[in-house]
Amino acid sequence: MASAFIGRAAELRRLADLLAAARDERRPATVLIGGEAGVGKSELLNLFCEQAAAAGAQVLSGACIELGSGAIPYGPLIEALRRLVRERTEEKARELAGPAWTELAPLISDFTGAEAPVGGQGSQLSVFGAVSRLLDHIGRTAPLVLIFEDVHWADPSTLDLIAYLTRMGSDERLLLICTHRSDLERGHPVRRVLAAPQFSRGMHRISLSRFTTAEMRELIAALAAEQAGPERVARCAELADGNPYFASQLVAAGYLADPDRLPETVADMMAVRLEQLSPTAAKVVEVAAVAGRRVGDRLLGAVSGLDAGSLADALQECLDQLVLVEDRAERGYAFQHALLRAAAYERIAELRRRLRHEAVARALAAEVGRRPELLPELAYHWFAAEREPEALAWAVRAGDLAVRMRAFQEAETQYRRALDLWPGVPDAAAVAGTAKLRVLTVAADAARWAGHVDQAVRWAREAIDEAAGADGDRVGELYERLGSYLWEARAVDESAAAYRAAEQHLADGPPSAAGSRVQAALATVAVRDGQHVDGLARAKRAGELARAVRARAEEGRALNSEGLALTMLDEPDEGVRALRLGLEIAIEVDHLEDTLRAYANLGLCLEHADLLAESVEVLLDGLAKARGLGLLHTRQGGVLANNASATLTLLGRWDEAVALLDEARPEPPATETAYQLLNRAEIATARGRFDEAEGLLREVRSRPNTDARFVGPLYGCLAELALWRHDGGQAAEAVTRGLEAIAGSENVLVRLQLYAMGLRVAADGHLSRTGPQEQRPTPADVAALLDAARQAVAGHPGSPGTRLLLEQCEAEHARAAGEDAAAAWRRVADGWESLERPYPMAYARFREAEAEAVARHRRATAAAGGAFAAAERLGAGPLREQIAALASRYRLDLVKPLPAARPPLGLTDREFAVLRGIRTGRTNREIGQTLYISDSTVSVHVTNLMRKLGVRNRAEAATVALREGFFAGD
Repeated sequence: MASAFIGRAAELRRLADLLAAARDERRPATVLIGGEAGVGKSELLNLFCEQAAAAGAQVLSGACIELGSGAIPYGPLIEALRRLVRERTEEKARELAGPAWTELAPLISDFTGAEAPVGGQGSQLSVFGAVSRLLDHIGRTAPLVLIFEDVHWADPSTLDLIAYLTRMGSDERLLLICTHRSDLERGHPVRRVLAAPQFSRGMHRISLSRFTTAEMRELIAALAAEQAGPERVARCAELADGNPYFASQLVAAGYLADPDRLPETVADMMAVRLEQLSPTAAKVVEVAAVAGRRVGDRLLGAVSGLDAGSLADALQECLDQLVLVEDRAERGYAFQHALLRAAAYERIAELRRRLRHEAVARALAAEVGRRPELLPELAYHWFAAEREPEALAWAVRAGDLAVRMRAFQEAETQYRRALDLWPGVPDAAAVAGTAKLRVLTVAADAARWAGHVDQAVRWAREAIDEAAGADGDRVGELYERLGSYLWEARAVDESAAAYRAAEQHLADGPPSAAGSRVQAALATVAVRDGQHVDGLARAKRAGELARAVRARAEEGRALNSEGLALTMLDEPDEGVRALRLGLEIAIEVDHLEDTLRAYANLGLCLEHADLLAESVEVLLDGLAKARGLGLLHTRQGGVLANNASATLTLLGRWDEAVALLDEARPEPPATETAYQLLNRAEIATARGRFDEAEGLLREVRSRPNTDARFVGPLYGCLAELALWRHDGGQAAEAVTRGLEAIAGSENVLVRLQLYAMGLRVAADGHLSRTGPQEQRPTPADVAALLDAARQAVAGHPGSPGTRLLLEQCEAEHARAAGEDAAAAWRRVADGWESLERPYPMAYARFREAEAEAVARHRRATAAAGGAFAAAERLGAGPLREQIAALASRYRLDLVKPLPAARPPLGLTDREFAVLRGIRTGRTNREIGQTLYISDSTVSVHVTNLMRKLGVRNRAEAATVALREGFFAGD
């Protein structure tokens, strides 16, 4: 305790201030306290917790345990909950935790008698949600200090929980404090995690430095039982080198009284402490070192073989010598410091160490039936004992438990250990109680969700080899899984080949769930390749197969693919309906892969249907789920992040789009997907950061991709970059190559985007006074592009955006011909504005201003002002400069308009525009024609705005608008 009173006043004040803010202002905070071993992290926390508890705060604490590669999922959370029961009784703990107790109690089933987590219970999402409710319930009566010590030994699920609590943005009265060692060896995996921005963003960091010489002397003087001379105190302080724990050990070793007893190294110093123990106490310490940092007296007695009296005497000696400290809440014992445990462990001879691990494993095996959370610990001890059959069997069980808890990184670790042991264990399948093929299959899926998709691919291929000679259906299922992992590994061509191999193996078999999954996957492949009709046919076949075998999850997946195909065939209402149903089914059956995929595809299709606000809402919901499950950096999480970022880009929320990409950025950043890089490049181009955009596009082009939804925007961005750099020839070449690349695609929207860009390039070249005459497009060239655009939409109803793009093509053609296209550009600008797409709106408004200025119309100033204001809000520098040049050329006044007022009562811009139509008595069809949206979309907006206004019908909505003067300026 003495060290906490010395040299840590500033750190104590900072913790007190953060707790006060959490208590009084509902500003939760996470604090990461770092420092080398022995610098006083625990002492600081002990003193602060005493002060916090005295001030009325509830304190819960738990520590992570070092178990080699077999960490216990949610270890410190489980320990904190067990302490709560020990200290307050289960009844009081239940009262304190409130409704969350039902979901948290299974984690400590040995204390509560609750059923251990199985199936959906214990998943990361449910644990995180329950912890949030626990914090909320406790915070109603008192602020909570939640402490996780030694997070350098934390399991991945605990790290995910810390990140979740840090970033959830709540108003809980919570102070979460985590401690970690800063002197971890280079390359330690948790060291990289703690340094990652996505983990530490929003955390308060406190770094405990070594004591100064003056502080060390003060500490040594406080620790010494008798007065020591200043020279010896100074020498002791020098040797301790600012580490209070080392100083305490020097004092405990008797250095002040006998300088000749000085250990030469810290390890020697620890050894001196250990050598002072009697043989019986040394035996107890030996068992404790093998068992782990904390150990109960029951386990100590079982492994040491000591009778109760001898054990009690030995423990008392260890406590008196400060080798062990008592943990009364846990009825157990811990080493006074991790260094002491490490020294004790290293002193044990290799054979004896293995025998001790075996004895610990046998003792734990007697308890694991009622305490399944001991499975990882048990597997570790069998492995350390080099008892390969037992290590194999328990590693498989520990992996299965981790999967049920969705602690995928722990599961991968356990399965990897089992598979490494498999070849050396005779009759391994019988020992493990399962076939190697099953272990490979579940290991691949665990690796995939742990973010190690390359490992998932390797294990999936090994599983296919293992299944040689098995029936075709089983092999087909394995190829289907391989196809999914290859897709996530961005090996899209190999993924398609795996799906086709799966189709061949399943061809002669009866209808099956696997066959449905394969058809759904091939449907998505077809849509990606622009073959939407074929994709729809395959998706429908997938649905038929799923219904034939009553496979509910596969039925949802088929609807997912069907909705995607329908949307790309310009049937967005049907497509979105199918996708919403597919998402409902995925959530209903708790199918993680299909749930995240459905969120991503639904958001994409809502964006395709020009329902951008709904798209963003859906995608952000999906991202929240991925983030809560710790899956943000998987391929599924990356797709969600990219789709959400792309939609935010369309909405002109560029800073949010980039921030989202940064949050989801993988480690290392070089593995960022081509779609994410392209999104960054589009924003950089529009903002005038041309060198950055060029570098991003160079990287994007190095990654082959045949998806029309990617290829079209890629060449469109290349063309726009060239235009801003006044290189019309390169821009025209980019458009030509883009159209060639998507020539076989049925994606009308993507083709129209390139046609519009091509006509823009042609119009700029045709009107240029500086380019070579022979390089300027002829009127026939321009007309050919327009004809192609018209043919692309022939027979297609198209989305509002599709129709607008065709109108933009018409306006560009008129511009190239030197015709007065002001009215056409006004319609296009109004259309993009109604669809909430500020960047194309600003461009169209600029062209409107240009046409009006040429014709000397008065409306030129208003159009230029609107375009300039929009470009300035976006930070679209190149476009803003063009508008400013136009204004200067024609002497237009670019007075900045006042910021537009936000719609009242929580209405979106689109809902406010629909309300304006209702006020004037227009029908849904008339409103839709004005806003370039479908009748059904208008109906959705009408329903939403009536709910927000608290009215029952259109007449009441119009009355509210009139009474409140919403449109008084019209």
